[in-house]
Amino acid sequence: MEAKMRAAVFLALVLYLCLTSLTAAASDQNSRPCLLSNRTTAYKTFLSRHILEGAPSTEDQNAWEALLRSKKFCFRPTQSFLPESERQRVEAVCSPSGGKTFEGNMCISKQPFSFITVRVEHGTCGIKRIERQTRHLILACEKLRNVCQPVHFEGNPMNLSPDKNMPDCGLGRASAGVRTTAGLLSALSLLLVALEVVL
Repeated sequence: MEAKMRAAVFLALVLYLCLTSLTAAASDQNSRPCLLSNRTTAYKTFLSRHILEGAPSTEDQNAWEALLRSKKFCFRPTQSFLPESERQRVEAVCSPSGGKTFEGNMCISKQPFSFITVRVEHGTCGIKRIERQTRHLILACEKLRNVCQPVHFEGNPMNLSPDKNMPDCGLGRASAGVRTTAGLLSALSLLLVALEVVL
């Protein structure tokens, strides 16, 4: 009876380790730039929020307020907009040619960009301030349909520059799917060893 109890405890421990291994492998999806993602609309959302066709190129408060109201963007207190003509350069931030790995799933542009940041009074759509900025972009980058694309614009209030010692964006280790498969194989191996011990 005591041997069966030890075997059951051992099996429970191995099962716990297997599940922990699988969870760790699966949750690592956005720990680096350009990992596969199933958020298929994230890039379109990024474009609709930051590279708008017909966005004002001036700092005219009336024009910006009209745009924000028409797009229903009044709920976002700080918003940054890039010129449509810069779309290809913005996309390149998520590639070895245009960006360096920053932190998490973000890349920082190798070159600075000029863009407009609009600060809004929360809920009223009243413009607090409009400022033209020139900074390195910090973007979250995910692989969507086999292409690494920007999915989130992160502010750069400290005006940081890329670290030349960091790897280029888009160059990385195994994808999340490969790591998840490796985690699953490790977990199954542990389970087989446990079953051999019990039997």
